Amino acid sequence: MKLSKRLKAISDLINPNSKVIDVGSDHAFLDIYLNKYKNCQCLAIDKSKYCTETAIDNARKFEADIKAITNDGLNGITLNDEIIVISGMGTRNIIKILNFDLTNNLILSSHTNIDDLKNFLDKKGYYIYKELIIEDGKTYNIIYAKHKGGAQ
Repeated sequence: MKLSKRLKAISDLINPNSKVIDVGSDHAFLDIYLNKYKNCQCLAIDKSKYCTETAIDNARKFEADIKAITNDGLNGITLNDEIIVISGMGTRNIIKILNFDLTNNLILSSHTNIDDLKNFLDKKGYYIYKELIIEDGKTYNIIYAKHKGGAQ
């Protein structure tokens, strides 16, 4: 399975055997890759039932053991020590999804207003652990953020 440069860069930030929640997972290619090649436990979340069904079909096709659900962001999801990945949407949507108290490590790739996202993270007690800029037809900013209070 070949990932786009953006998704490959995100996968490279995630350690083997991690627990990952991928919000806005679309067709779950990142989750499938992480499960198959890094033995990660992945929960793929998308608000589109079509995308969730496609994710489930893709997981079967690639023989990946992931869970995919239709849900509006992290609403109702119990968080523990998972890495939260949100990629492929704008800062406004990312902030809406993350606008509650949490300390999970975050990997975020916004298509818009990166400075607004960084300011939001700072106000929520996060620091930028690593930042990548990936060129793949477009320029993609990827932020790995950790909580200042000692994220899991």
